[in-house]
Amino acid sequence: MFVPTLENQGTDEQRAKWLPLAKNYKILGAYAQTELGHGSNVQGIETVATYDKATQEFVIDSPTLTSRKWWPGGLGKTANHAIVHARLYLDGKDVGVQAFL
Repeated sequence: MFVPTLENQGTDEQRAKWLPLAKNYKILGAYAQTELGHGSNVQGIETVATYDKATQEFVIDSPTLTSRKWWPGGLGKTANHAIVHARLYLDGKDVGVQAFL
C-alpha cells in the first residue's frame, strides 16, 4: 500500500523523490491508517497532527491505546518510512484526515 499510495496521492515532487527509493528497496514503507479503536473507519481516526510554526514541522501523536496504528503487517516491524493518516489540526481547528510521509 505504501508505493500505490505514493503513486496515486503523492505530488510530482514526492513521487520523484520517494518512488525510486521505495521501488529499489532503499527504503521500506508501511501504510499506517487502521487504528485499534476504529478499524478502517477513516472518520474515526484518533491520531492527531498539529503544525508547529516554530519548527515548521508537523507533530504526530497517537495519544490513546485505541489510537495506536494497527495491522501494518510485518512492515510495522521492519519499515523505516510510513504513510501515516492523522486528523490534522491547524490553529486549533480540525481540518480532517490527511496522509503524512
